[in-house]
Amino acid sequence: MKKTLTVFTLITICTLFQSCYVMKKSDDFYKIETSNLNTLYLIDVSGSMEGIDEGSVKDQVMREVGDTAGNQVSKIIGGKVGSLLGKQVSKEATKLGAVKRKLIPAIKGLPDGKKFIVFTFSDEVTKQSTEFRIADNMSRTSSNIFVKNLKAKGGTDTLKGLLEALSMNDVQEIVLMSDGLPNSGPEAVLEEIRKVNTNNVIIHTIAFGEDADLDFMRTLAQENNGTFITSKI
Repeated sequence: MKKTLTVFTLITICTLFQSCYVMKKSDDFYKIETSNLNTLYLIDVSGSMEGIDEGSVKDQVMREVGDTAGNQVSKIIGGKVGSLLGKQVSKEATKLGAVKRKLIPAIKGLPDGKKFIVFTFSDEVTKQSTEFRIADNMSRTSSNIFVKNLKAKGGTDTLKGLLEALSMNDVQEIVLMSDGLPNSGPEAVLEEIRKVNTNNVIIHTIAFGEDADLDFMRTLAQENNGTFITSKI
């Protein structure tokens, strides 16, 4: 009986850790307030985003609780079910997991009528859509399913991601989420964006992880009238 209760409790912790943020709404994203501009969310899904994100103190506590619960479930239950639960919790502790925990509530909180879209990049760019979506219950839900199912793999072609984002019709604001470790080198990215961003599109940057290139992410935001944030806030 005691073992059954322990297993149930740990599974509950795992489930809450993974899904509670899906139910939340937010009117900001890492303190970048939701604007009335056409916003493109640009997510780094390269392999390096599988690394651990230290994040805020709250994030660190949540990760420790989740990891402990996941490990215990894996040991007690054993087999495929235990292993699966443990792995699911570990995924939430990564840089990409931190993106999901904050971005999904932000998208859920977008006001009706706001135009937004989600792009991802690694070696290639994946577009959720070829045109901006208008926020309503359906578009917010489908976008969050897209974000929730993202997986990290491949290289970090930040320049390709930014160029695709800047070429999007009617884009006014880009929110880049990355550890800021571009394949082509930070200076090359900065130089090209200086040439290309002739429409003065705002570029906000949010840096994830202890190994993030903070100088690059900060400079990119400063040169494009954006806000620079780290996930440690």
